[in-house]
Amino acid sequence: MASSARPRGAPIRWRSQLPCVAVRPLADDHVLRRALRELRGTDALVVTSRAGIDAVVRALAGAPLPTSLAVVGPATAAAARQAGLVPSFVASRPDGAMLGRELPLPRGMVLLARSDRAGDELPAILRRRGAEIREVVAYRTETPTARDLSAARTLLADGGAIACFASASAVDGFIELVGDDLAAGVRPVAFGPKTAARIRARLRREPAVAASPEPRAVARAIARVLGEVADGARR
Repeated sequence: MASSARPRGAPIRWRSQLPCVAVRPLADDHVLRRALRELRGTDALVVTSRAGIDAVVRALAGAPLPTSLAVVGPATAAAARQAGLVPSFVASRPDGAMLGRELPLPRGMVLLARSDRAGDELPAILRRRGAEIREVVAYRTETPTARDLSAARTLLADGGAIACFASASAVDGFIELVGDDLAAGVRPVAFGPKTAARIRARLRREPAVAASPEPRAVARAIARVLGEVADGARR
């Protein structure tokens, strides 16, 4: 991703990724398994991440999915197809709010299989549209155990580092790992509006927002940040 997302001519020092989110399978997934077994052909299953697809596949344990599958974007759709599930609907933009607005409502129920930290925007949109919603935890999202953060702390202490956040949970995990003071000094790039909103709330910074997690979109967002820095230096 780093090489393909690098804006042409940009003086970026790429560092290794800092995992800020850890996905954990459920110790006991009987609630998820029961929810999947109870699905009918008039219902719809909504999954918003690759981790969610993995959890659903584990819970199905080889049984067929008895209803239609809707996913948030192409990465989740690809994970579903690789696992042998065929999505019937993919949102036009990989964003939960867009999925909520575009999803063709089934005659039955919508089952949301998501993280224990999933936000309430998607179910709220679906309820406003008149959908019957059931939510079930498919996996857990945690801040990973702190490792040697000396290199990251050194980079952040220099000031002006660009940090790309792929999710709202990653913003929370980043702050928890490096602390409020170092986190506040980054120039943030957000993958989507939900992550951008969390950056504004937690870091009190206005992020550059990538329209999608695709490398070219991220590159354009990074270029905007670099352009703002260059403009500021010329003033």
